[in-house]
Amino acid sequence: MIPTVSGRFASFLLVGFTAAACSTATAPVTPSEARPSTTRTPLPAGGCPPGSVPSSAVPSSAVPSSAVPSSAVPSGAAASPAASLPVSTRRFREQHDYNGDGYADLAIGVSRATVDGKAEAGRVDVLYGSSTGATSGNCQVVTKGTGAARGGRFGQDLASGDFDGDGHADLASATGTRGGDLTIVFGSDDGLSGEPVAVARPPAGSFGGHLTTGDFNRDGRQDLAVEGADATVWAAYGHRGIRTGEAGWKPVLSKGEAVSVRALATGDVTGDGFADLAVTYSEDDPADEGRSVVYRGSPTGLAGRVRGTFPGWDVGAVAIGDLDGDGHGDVVAGMAWDHGEDPGGQIYVSRGSADGPAAPRAVGPASPGMPQEPRGNGGFGASVAVGDVDADGYADVAVGESERPGVVYVLYGGPGGLSVDGARVLDPGAAGIPSDSASDQRFGTDVALTDLDGDGALELVVTSVSVPADGVAETRVTALFPDGRRAPVQLAHQRLDHAFDHTLE
Repeated sequence: MIPTVSGRFASFLLVGFTAAACSTATAPVTPSEARPSTTRTPLPAGGCPPGSVPSSAVPSSAVPSSAVPSSAVPSGAAASPAASLPVSTRRFREQHDYNGDGYADLAIGVSRATVDGKAEAGRVDVLYGSSTGATSGNCQVVTKGTGAARGGRFGQDLASGDFDGDGHADLASATGTRGGDLTIVFGSDDGLSGEPVAVARPPAGSFGGHLTTGDFNRDGRQDLAVEGADATVWAAYGHRGIRTGEAGWKPVLSKGEAVSVRALATGDVTGDGFADLAVTYSEDDPADEGRSVVYRGSPTGLAGRVRGTFPGWDVGAVAIGDLDGDGHGDVVAGMAWDHGEDPGGQIYVSRGSADGPAAPRAVGPASPGMPQEPRGNGGFGASVAVGDVDADGYADVAVGESERPGVVYVLYGGPGGLSVDGARVLDPGAAGIPSDSASDQRFGTDVALTDLDGDGALELVVTSVSVPADGVAETRVTALFPDGRRAPVQLAHQRLDHAFDHTLE
């Protein structure tokens, strides 16, 4: 599961996406010292058109046919999400469907955004999926409203899931600044709405910046795992009471076991139907030691570590998915940079089993059979995402190599696991970024795989950061289609006076 002072979204280029209307409705706000408030507003200037209404309220006749290019909807495309989807894709869609319409939605955390004059208060921009993908006409900005605080960094880390069991995905935001907090905005038929709820702190006293979700006890509700103070990790299990901030935190990684937490990820590594929790942490000096372990899910929740481990030395990005279709989640860990005698610029792939992760296999740009990248880069493994890109039932892997100008690799899963055969390398030009600015890009700063149009084949969403010659930093968020079925779609383009990133969820 990656920020900005106030600024403007310069444009939304909707190539093959419906141009409709955007919500300007404001959710009721009840000032409270215990809970922050939320606002639903249009995207900043240059994004959604002001003064409009949610696209679900706009009749089809209100949208000119010219707004939807013929190439936007492939021949024979259905108006509803694909009925027959791989289980993993269906579960992902349910976990990210904030308004319950059957399409996955995309949240973009902009944790350094200025809100009401408060620098780095943070916001989250939400784009809602549809049969033609994300639309500028169905977008939303979520902030803490009257609860926004200078330096609060709302949106620093994001995770989605149906925590209260009402059938709508909810959005959680964790931050490690100012003592840390964890906030949940709940889904509804109208999308994310109402007051965001400040979740009770764990016994450790505060939250860190890492967060993930998974159904650890298989009760149908998503559960939360979050970093706490003193390099601890805590779990809270989904229930109706979480709507009022009740958590009932249970310890996972206790104080004294680690000095820093690097990454959290969830997936069914052991193949028993329960989500497991992967934790990467440092045992000694954060710059020197690293270890990665998996905690097993069970009917009573997380129930201790499994036998297998996976590399953790300087690993900063972890994702889990079934790459070989054997029913076990495989762990993908990115180590972007060299560390002492350990070579960086590679991912470690550990196949799942009943005993946990197996011995890792290293894959990098120099691996035999890997396609030649456009030019020398660095930082392969800085970001990773796992999902079924080609809808063949096997999870695939997207890997960001973010050193200038940056590229993103797409590697495909199959019966033999992850393969370099047929791998693709996408550079800034593939995202439609002008060639005169490509050399300044850090393309692949963050990557995500999501199904915004419900066709079962996941789109690749990539962030890129640059500082052109004029000194005005730019961040772009772009949706790409690795199979070439559509042109790339620029979802966000923002210019500010310093560099920043966006967190994708």
